[in-house]
Amino acid sequence: MSAESLGEQAAVITCLAGLAVGHPTLPAAYITVSRHAPGELSVQLDSPGKVEAWREALGVDASLVRVDRIGTRSSLEFDATVYGVDFHVYADYEQATSEAGAA
Repeated sequence: MSAESLGEQAAVITCLAGLAVGHPTLPAAYITVSRHAPGELSVQLDSPGKVEAWREALGVDASLVRVDRIGTRSSLEFDATVYGVDFHVYADYEQATSEAGAA
C-alpha cells in the first residue's frame, strides 16, 4: 500500500529521528524512505563495520546478519523489524585478495 501523505510515513521518520537522538554516534548512512513502502527504511552504509554498529544500536541478533552479493560485490546485510519499522541495512564492499597486500 502506497502512502498518499507524509503523515503516513510519520512512524518511519519518527523512528529515524529517535535513533539519531538516542545514538548520536551511529555512522551516517544513505537512507531511503519510499511512498511505495511507507513502513520501511533502507540503510546503505560504506563498510561492513558500520553495518555492525547499526545492528548493535537496533538490538538485532547477530544470527540475522548475512553475507550476500550485490552485483559483483560482496555485501553484509540484515533485515529486521524494530520499533514497528522494517529495516534493510547493508554495505557492499570489495573483498580483499591475497594480491592486495602483496609487495
